[in-house]
Amino acid sequence: MKAKNENYKNILKQTKWLGDNAKSTFAYLAGINRPIYPAQVTKLADSINKMGVIRPVIIADIDFITGKKTKYIIDGQHLFNALIRNGMDIPYVTITIKDKKDLVETIAKLNASSKNWALVDYILAWGSLVPDYIKLNHYYQVYDFDLGILSSVLSDAASDNGSLTTKIKNGTFKIVNEEENIKILNQLTDVLKIIPRTNRMETRYMCREYIRFCKNYSKYNHQKFIKTLALHKDEFKLVTQEEGKLKELFINICLN
Repeated sequence: MKAKNENYKNILKQTKWLGDNAKSTFAYLAGINRPIYPAQVTKLADSINKMGVIRPVIIADIDFITGKKTKYIIDGQHLFNALIRNGMDIPYVTITIKDKKDLVETIAKLNASSKNWALVDYILAWGSLVPDYIKLNHYYQVYDFDLGILSSVLSDAASDNGSLTTKIKNGTFKIVNEEENIKILNQLTDVLKIIPRTNRMETRYMCREYIRFCKNYSKYNHQKFIKTLALHKDEFKLVTQEEGKLKELFINICLN
């Protein structure tokens, strides 16, 4: 508890204030940080009117975005706008950021301690630095799969497990065998046009089992499979997550 109190005191010592008469303001990290939601600004503005300001905006003075030294908001975009809306001075603390990688990692850590980022937030942030994330975001917009399934296919991961989530968050996600895995996503899209989606868990299970099957079944013929699947689609209505059950159905369809 003492360490936390010391940290808080240090933050207070470093806090400066941006007033209405300031000659400059702070810039936004568009495309790296999350977008600003007016409804969230309204909630914060109301909260500040009742409780006052309880934390500062975090900024960094960096030049590797545009080549010119600029004060960017690292954390607290909504707070910044809420204070402007209320006509109040803005408390801020300046931190040191070494490079773009350090920038994304710092934003992610700060958000993890306040309002957690979704995986798509990490993808958008890392997309400013890592080309594979630009592709992942593109395919997320093209294909109607959740990020767990999509990222596991594109990275050739065995499943959409915690280690894959960690890779996405820390900037180490890589797309492999892109052409082959896009083919699998297209095939899976065909399958889901026939087998109706149910709840999220069962749909994930079906997708995962199909992906394993089509990758490992040497006699797989997609056109024949889809045609036969349409004739047997009712058999999938009662399929649960019983181990091996879907694989058995898929093999029977291929043998017909």
